[in-house]
Amino acid sequence: MSVLSVQAVARRFADRVLFSAVSFRLAHGDRAGLVGPNGCGKTTLLRIAAGFDSPDEGAVAVARGIRIGFLQQELLTDVSGTVEEHARGAASHLREIEEGLRALEPAMVTGDPAALEAYADLQHHFDHAGGYDFDGTVRRVLGGLGLEALRDRDAGTLSGGERTRLGLARLLLDDPDILLLDEPTNHLDLGALEWLEQFLVERDLTVLVSSHDRWFLDRVTSRTLSFEVPAVTARTATVIEYRGAYTAYAKQRAEREEAQTKAASRQLREIAKTEEYIDRFRAGQLSKQSRGRAKKLARLERINAPEQAAAHGWSLEAAHLASETVIDATPLAVGHGTRVVLATPPLRVGRGDRIAVVGPNGAGKTTLTRTLAGELPALEGYVRSAPTARLAVLAQAQTDLESDGTVIESLRSASGLGEQEARDHLARFLFRGDDVYRDTAVLSGGERSRLALARLALAHANLLVLDEPTNHLDLAAREALERVLLAYDGTLLFVSHDRYFIDRLATQIWWVENGALRRFNGSWGALQRELGAGRDPWEPEGARQGPGDTGNHASAQGAAARAQGAAAEVEGNSSAGGPPTPNRTSMGRPTPEAPTRGVQGGPTRFGGRGDPRSPQERKAAREAAAKIKALEGRIAELETMMRRLEGQLLDISRSGNFMETRRVGEEHAALEASLRSLYEEWASQAKPE
Repeated sequence: MSVLSVQAVARRFADRVLFSAVSFRLAHGDRAGLVGPNGCGKTTLLRIAAGFDSPDEGAVAVARGIRIGFLQQELLTDVSGTVEEHARGAASHLREIEEGLRALEPAMVTGDPAALEAYADLQHHFDHAGGYDFDGTVRRVLGGLGLEALRDRDAGTLSGGERTRLGLARLLLDDPDILLLDEPTNHLDLGALEWLEQFLVERDLTVLVSSHDRWFLDRVTSRTLSFEVPAVTARTATVIEYRGAYTAYAKQRAEREEAQTKAASRQLREIAKTEEYIDRFRAGQLSKQSRGRAKKLARLERINAPEQAAAHGWSLEAAHLASETVIDATPLAVGHGTRVVLATPPLRVGRGDRIAVVGPNGAGKTTLTRTLAGELPALEGYVRSAPTARLAVLAQAQTDLESDGTVIESLRSASGLGEQEARDHLARFLFRGDDVYRDTAVLSGGERSRLALARLALAHANLLVLDEPTNHLDLAAREALERVLLAYDGTLLFVSHDRYFIDRLATQIWWVENGALRRFNGSWGALQRELGAGRDPWEPEGARQGPGDTGNHASAQGAAARAQGAAAEVEGNSSAGGPPTPNRTSMGRPTPEAPTRGVQGGPTRFGGRGDPRSPQERKAAREAAAKIKALEGRIAELETMMRRLEGQLLDISRSGNFMETRRVGEEHAALEASLRSLYEEWASQAKPE
């Protein structure tokens, strides 16, 4: 039996038809997802289904006695009292039953059978509705949504994200028969997301949810309602139903669109043949057949090819990176001012790594990535970047767009492009025509994200630091971003709550929680499988990942000592002669084992009294020793040059400007290659006798 029925609903705004002929039903216990691009009408349809707005055509029917709860994207307004008081203000139906029970209590004293029966009936309803467990449910919901620590806070002082979570908590506590949720995952961290998924699945709820969180849709829903243009109607969007959650829907839709494309193509070929026949035999003996075919063609219902969403035609190019290591850090303490938010073991970001930084809100994820990017100083420890690293940062807040004037001015100020070049580039990000002259202050969240990505694409960076890059992007834009980043040759370090996005891109997971960092080498799905199997998936504390590591990295104390030694060497020890000490590691350059001075120090093995070798052999040995000595001198000279150059690059790293002077980076790479060649030559000459 249907508890909610939407029949042939249409909605117009002025001359624009937003959608039409939308029909679907929800039975008790159904959990359906509602998907579509931004601006297609998902929120409008939910408001109509909730009874907040009326349709221009069609009707909505709700079964008798069914209560609907609607979570809107807008923040709570006019809230009063503490967080707990506001949450407990839910469940008005429980209070009504409770008042009925209290009203019957005086009659219970007389033993009136009718009163006893009514009381027992109300008590059964109160128990079934969770009235006796309400206090425990309040604690569970506030804790699951991360509001337990805020329960005594004045609700009016909450941030936007906290208000959204409080609105969701109150809605869940109200326990409606039908939940209509508009982007419920906004402002939820991973722990709260997983809790909400479990809560919705466990309880016997009827849910219609609009979301861009594909992992959430896969976990919660079993049907998908998709805003699309039908194959054989006018080009007005409606809702088409698919079996299964998001992943199943995506596969079915791709198959459907492929079949629709083939059918439309076949029909066009048949139409062309028919039109050719009509034109050829319009007059003459076959004119009657020609007119008949013309009438039949006029009545033919045309098959539309699938409407293609505007494509994001952009890509990311990575500058050359000579080093195997992009960022190297000693154990760090990161935070703001004197307040330490997070302490880490030694960290390494290798060339080509794709690292997702995940964890609860407020754990220090953004602070960590900003410290590694050089935007914040480490409170303790030291961060070094590769000499040829070129960094680009996509910040979550995108405050750099707030005062840049129009869209095209914002791009040109960041890139130096001419006007036509800037227009051509912006068109790849769907800013066309007069859109490029819109003020950045009035852009929507999705438009601001597209503009930030347009600026990012011009950086030619080989290290991208992205903070919540999928925020405000619809499903099509998220998938386009994933395709671009999967094809990107550089290194990724990103913060995200989008588990589908993380699973497709990440090869390492850095989990940040309770002031500590743990690492897992693998995808998000692999991590979940390990945790689900009850195994400990985390790397041992202090372990270093990736190729190119040398020396003993397991000890945090040793890592700190090496960092201090490297800094001292750059700042004051460049005058020391001779080759480097064995296994000294430069940023991104695992130095091969260096030559020693055994040829000059200690007793002479050959050439002294009693030397059994012939004069020719002694001469060859002297020449070999001289050659080795010359090689060592050249190595020492290049090492001195390297230390001086690294001193310059160290200043760049400390300032956070990793994009400084390509020339210096190229000079370092060339010097590094020459030094490696000398090491190889020395190793081939200085073989033990």
